[in-house]
Amino acid sequence: MSLFKLSSGVERKLIKIQRDFLWGWGADGRKIAWASWNLVCKPREFGGLGIIHPKQFNLALLGKWIWRLGSAEVGLWKEVLFSKYGGWRGLGEEGKGRNCSLWWKDLKEVWSSEGWGRSFEDNFEWKVGDENDIFFWKDRWLKGEALKSVFPRLFSISSNKDSNLLEVGSWTNGRWVWQLDWRRSFFDWENPMADQLSQLLLGVEVVPGEVDKWIWKVGGLQFFTVSSAYNLIRKDNEVVSSSVFCKLWGSKAIPSAGLLA
Repeated sequence: MSLFKLSSGVERKLIKIQRDFLWGWGADGRKIAWASWNLVCKPREFGGLGIIHPKQFNLALLGKWIWRLGSAEVGLWKEVLFSKYGGWRGLGEEGKGRNCSLWWKDLKEVWSSEGWGRSFEDNFEWKVGDENDIFFWKDRWLKGEALKSVFPRLFSISSNKDSNLLEVGSWTNGRWVWQLDWRRSFFDWENPMADQLSQLLLGVEVVPGEVDKWIWKVGGLQFFTVSSAYNLIRKDNEVVSSSVFCKLWGSKAIPSAGLLA
């Protein structure tokens, strides 16, 4: 489950095993499901049993590989993927999965899975250091959006379309100064866009001596954990917990019977 994406057939078999164990109670023949599977998989404080959902947990486990791919971890496997597919940015590119490996195809599907939001990229932000890992226009490093999407007109006239942050600025008297190049002068109606971009850049803190790195926005730990990813995919934040369920699960009744109380 931690390496490849579950097929629908394997997922159904795993859920059947879980259902039979939960509702069977040792009886033969067809078992009665006393609650919906989605309810059973919810955390106890939200009225469920906390049973692991195979598909959602598989997605969280594969998310760990994406996080490792974008982290500062060094390894031969990362060098191979960067050489062949362009690294983690290749996961979000369309039309380049025809000749890739099955595992890379799985990661591409995980990257854009609806469990994360628009994509996996919705759930991390960049801590800006003085390395060359962030592309100024193309990465979503500022306010959660790529600058080429926020300022498409300015992007079209930029001379730095493929530049990283170190190539569009420099240190002057111990202070970071942005130095953007343009193919031509601005028209009058483009000046407000340039001013808006400048205001956004004023709020950016470039940390000298630090590497550019991802900060995980879920769970408050700043780094990826499978449990926080699973809670996100399960959408725990969209359900309000109840003290009633906390008291219910404090009883000594067997869990599957307590669910029906």
